Amino acid sequence: MSSGRRSNEGAAALGRAARSTRRRLATAALVAGVSLVVAACGSSSSSSSSSAGSASSSTSASANNANQSAASLGTVLYGQLPPAGTPQTGGTITQGQLTGQTPTYIFPIAPGSNSSSGTFSFLTELFMPLYGGPLGARPQVNYPMSAAAGPPVPSNGDKTYTVTLKSGLKWSNGTPITSKDVLFWYYLLRAAIKESPANWGQYVPGEFPMDVTSATAPNATTVVFNLDKAYNPGFFLNNQLQDTNGGAYPLPSTVWNVESANGPHVTDWTNPAVAKKIYDYLSKQGGAVASFATSPLWQDVSGPFKLKSFSATNSSYVLVPNPSYGGSPKPVFSQLDVNTYTGFTSELDALKSGSLDIMVGLDPSQLAEAPALKQQGIYVFGGPGWGWFGGIINFKDTTNHFDKVIAQPYVRQAIAYLTDQPGIIKGVYKGAAVTAYGPVPSAPISPYAPADATTPPYPYNPSSAVSLLKSHGWKVVPGGQTTCAKPGTGSGECGAGIPAGTPISFVWANQPQSVSTTGALESEALASEAKQAAGITITLQTKTFNFLTSNYNNQNPAASKYTNDWGVNNYGGLFMDFYPTQDGVFNPGGGFNMGDYNDPTANSLISQSVFGGDPNAVKNEASYLTKSLPVFFMPDADYLLAVSNKVGGPADGWTSMTQQQWFPQYWYVNKG
Repeated sequence: MSSGRRSNEGAAALGRAARSTRRRLATAALVAGVSLVVAACGSSSSSSSSSAGSASSSTSASANNANQSAASLGTVLYGQLPPAGTPQTGGTITQGQLTGQTPTYIFPIAPGSNSSSGTFSFLTELFMPLYGGPLGARPQVNYPMSAAAGPPVPSNGDKTYTVTLKSGLKWSNGTPITSKDVLFWYYLLRAAIKESPANWGQYVPGEFPMDVTSATAPNATTVVFNLDKAYNPGFFLNNQLQDTNGGAYPLPSTVWNVESANGPHVTDWTNPAVAKKIYDYLSKQGGAVASFATSPLWQDVSGPFKLKSFSATNSSYVLVPNPSYGGSPKPVFSQLDVNTYTGFTSELDALKSGSLDIMVGLDPSQLAEAPALKQQGIYVFGGPGWGWFGGIINFKDTTNHFDKVIAQPYVRQAIAYLTDQPGIIKGVYKGAAVTAYGPVPSAPISPYAPADATTPPYPYNPSSAVSLLKSHGWKVVPGGQTTCAKPGTGSGECGAGIPAGTPISFVWANQPQSVSTTGALESEALASEAKQAAGITITLQTKTFNFLTSNYNNQNPAASKYTNDWGVNNYGGLFMDFYPTQDGVFNPGGGFNMGDYNDPTANSLISQSVFGGDPNAVKNEASYLTKSLPVFFMPDADYLLAVSNKVGGPADGWTSMTQQQWFPQYWYVNKG
């Protein structure tokens, strides 16, 4: 399993597009599976509004962000959080969702094609994960919401992990939640992946669960996983089991152990053939949107809510509290109505009219209304997430010898020097974004951020870009076409495989501006700067998100006919799990390595992050990738929200939403 990503429709809600499952594509659901979701630096009207819990000062220092301390870990915000208010018991809260970002799956083993923020938040509303999170905007497990009592305990040289469940947890039918329910999930998951790796969006070949040699339940609250190799403990918890992007869930082993609608309950589900039949049935039912609220299967839940209704027409749904929920906090309001809107404008109009309480996702173009909204008692806020946005480089595109040109680190560095991130944040994102020079952005603070996360290795400087190209044998023609004047591999020459006269010219693909305003505008800004300052020709092209993630993707064999059609794919980015290794993203054969980046040093560092015991390994990996530029990193956009003063809640309930994870159990109707 690799580090988390899931398709980040939040990016789309930002007007820019996609992130992915344990790497989640930042926009709509990613069709191929491996999960993830993306303010002080550059944000205006920032405020720090929640405490760090168990965060230490050393954790804060490791992120090297002068605008944050341990007390504000993960809370760099745009705008202002809603006040906590005074809770009343009962009442109805209304929340918005956009067409295309609605839940599409209800069975908690989600395929890559269903790996989206809407689906994962829906699942955590109904089912208690083994390891829930985040804790506010802090990349750490939220144990009050988790079925596990604490982190998995490593032994046997980090090849054995023991998980202890809380005692006293129950399903909504009164049955205890036990270790057998975790084993049931594990055996169904193995069957799903054996059938097809795409059946679980988080799966990375050779990793969990196919690396488990045995899984046992010595007693009702203990599960032991024996693995065929050692894993970094941080990786095993935060990328193999943690739930933000579709991790582990206890499943009701005495209810869902059926192979058909009217079939008998079977007990030998450890048998792979039986597990496959159960999985096939549950998976089919899990995607049947029309029966989400009517199927008896989904009435037995463990999360804070039960599903009262679900519209087969537009996927609006209604939740009511689950009295048997054993986590914390417990919901105190009576009903949550989640209503679907066709666009940002109609959703904002509903909020202003009073028919909507919580708007999930604003477009930056709507930020100009924030002062007027505040006068109406509506609070606008947002924050960046853990992950990255940027243009994925196609290292196999042979057009104009681009594969040879872009293989030269100095060429990638020159283009980075031409990328004005602070200017893009101000002009395109209206201040609602942070700088991000590598796979770990400058905010929010992460205990895994390298010390140089806030320091650009190649700060915006067009003259540095021009000097760098000239020193490597290029004839630079500002406003015209720069070409290789000194072919060869020696000092001051262009590099291997680059003939004389070769231009620096390539296609840069985006989503249409009507879908991804910010993504298109930032690309236009770079293309203009590159041409005028350094004679680099970037031809802008638009394609749909699905086209970009499927066809401009070197990992898709069916897309080989498009290999020479694109040089850079700026579909969005990846929303990472808490432990931000780029395993599966920037190493050979990774499901999200869309451009075929391959660097022996990066491969070694990624391997150490996953399999080594050094807790700093992932920091070393991120620092190296920041300098080596596997993609052209762009600012990390804030996920923007708006909340009526009718609704209150603690800061953690709001800041978690900036990570595209909503926990309505935190919310309540304010006393009048």
